[in-house]
Amino acid sequence: MSGNDPYRFTTIAHATHTFLGPVSCGSVDALLKRLPTTPEARVLDVGCGKGEMLTRALEHVGGSGLGVEPNPAFAADARARLAHRLAPDIARVFEVRLADSVLGDEPFDVVLCTGSLHAFGDWPTALDGVAQLLKPDGWALLGPGYWKQPPHADYLAAFGGHEQDQLSLLATTAMAKQRGWQLIACHESTVPEWDAYEHAYAANVRKWCSANPDDADAKPFEDRIARWSAAYERWGRDTMGYALMLLRHD
Repeated sequence: MSGNDPYRFTTIAHATHTFLGPVSCGSVDALLKRLPTTPEARVLDVGCGKGEMLTRALEHVGGSGLGVEPNPAFAADARARLAHRLAPDIARVFEVRLADSVLGDEPFDVVLCTGSLHAFGDWPTALDGVAQLLKPDGWALLGPGYWKQPPHADYLAAFGGHEQDQLSLLATTAMAKQRGWQLIACHESTVPEWDAYEHAYAANVRKWCSANPDDADAKPFEDRIARWSAAYERWGRDTMGYALMLLRHD
């Protein structure tokens, strides 16, 4: 957290990112194109970031959409992106946390949550929470993290994580199936996708720190990104996984 802006670091770190996660346009489009085209569809994106995922989903599926994004800078980007690429009044962005949003009682055809599963809680809570927002046989595109291998204690200490925060990919998919979900497709982020994301993330912070040396956040942010980048290079690349899972609820 920085002063009165808890989102300042992540806003700076993602300054040049389109998607706020280690995925490519091709990987995202390959999954979105498997969703049925439905002119009356309602699409919800929880933690919509800069709105690219929601925009692409609506461009393919049709219908109307809602985005929930508490970061004011990201929400503004999302509104501008949606307005530029879609017809007026197709989509709205609520600048609130999911817990504070008013979505109404009408269920959605598609729910996206590819970077903000914590808005629901842990993975099982997210699976159940998304299911409650969907119509019967609804679709979801979710982005859980997982462990490629058991995490080193020093890696967890570097970012304040806990081993119980995530599961293996096998256990992650098994839990989805146990909770009534069909796994339609799964994309595991590749090393090039991870490197592109992480290297840009670090470069954005370092560039900002260099341009703002007198800012009170410059030194703390510089130290933070140095620890983060070192941990990624030493352990993260081989330990942290991320998947885009296209799911359909039974």
